[in-house]
Amino acid sequence: MTFTAQLGGIYPRSEQLVELTRSYDRGKTERESVEKQIEEDTHELVRLEEDAGFENFSDGAFAWQDQLRPVVESLDGVTTGTRYSRWFDTNTFFKKPTINGKVTVAKFDPKEFVRTDLLPRSKSWKVTLVGPYSFSELGENLHYKTNADLLSDLARSENEIIRKLSAAGISQVQISEPCLVYRPYRDNAMTGSELNTALTALKNTVEGVNATISLQTYFGDATAILPHLLKLPVDGVGFDLFETEYAPLKIETKKKIALGIVDSRESNVEDRRWIAETAARVSKHIVSDRTVLVPNSDLKFVPRKVADAKSRSLAEAARLVGERK
Repeated sequence: MTFTAQLGGIYPRSEQLVELTRSYDRGKTERESVEKQIEEDTHELVRLEEDAGFENFSDGAFAWQDQLRPVVESLDGVTTGTRYSRWFDTNTFFKKPTINGKVTVAKFDPKEFVRTDLLPRSKSWKVTLVGPYSFSELGENLHYKTNADLLSDLARSENEIIRKLSAAGISQVQISEPCLVYRPYRDNAMTGSELNTALTALKNTVEGVNATISLQTYFGDATAILPHLLKLPVDGVGFDLFETEYAPLKIETKKKIALGIVDSRESNVEDRRWIAETAARVSKHIVSDRTVLVPNSDLKFVPRKVADAKSRSLAEAARLVGERK
């Protein structure tokens, strides 16, 4: 079994970028200064990923306002709305999307998703998108009579977005589906019919795309749903080790398994040896040729220096556990 490490989602902004963004919002700084710092933050992250030997490269999504916004702004029939909602049980917020018409893809620039112009051409590039089911759960549907109809159009639209990103040079797409496992906002558990509808939407999202697709769950226990996810036509499946009890797991698959082994909501930096030892224990319950160590979610919830330290520990742990094997 080989072990690698990678990042995904939104990375925390530097203190300089945070200050410039606040100043820009108050009308005291030109947008050009913000853009210049976004480029510098991106270059710094790329250097970290290169030095650490990550499997593929993320640009950190420093220009993203929240995890949903780039998808929202690339669709017709959806607006950002004006109401802010908490991003699960973190101290960050997102603008709740409003679905007020038929969802289709609008004209968009792939650079709104990932700065391919700033990433090294010799590396594999990665972008992270919130999947159709979580998007439908986090948005406000004012148009569709059934959630199945909404999911069908969201899946078709995300499939088109992924195709355009692939044509722009993106080789890996992570689809994040936290709402499949995190459900305190719902009174009832997911029904079999609802699960089948969500899985169908995911199949339609990745159908025929020319990119490596991974599916990541987080902030909830993935034990019950993992067997279903492993049957999907994706290249890898990941889950949150801080929420999922791995002891009962018995996973046998040819897909890559991504272990969410660094906690994105905790400022304590995990020791590389602890990560490696934990990964070795979990791997005893997994029969797979490929295992990747990842943060359980976007690292944007911790300060930049903490995120950098967690990232280095993650990469060093992947080398350690690989040597032990």
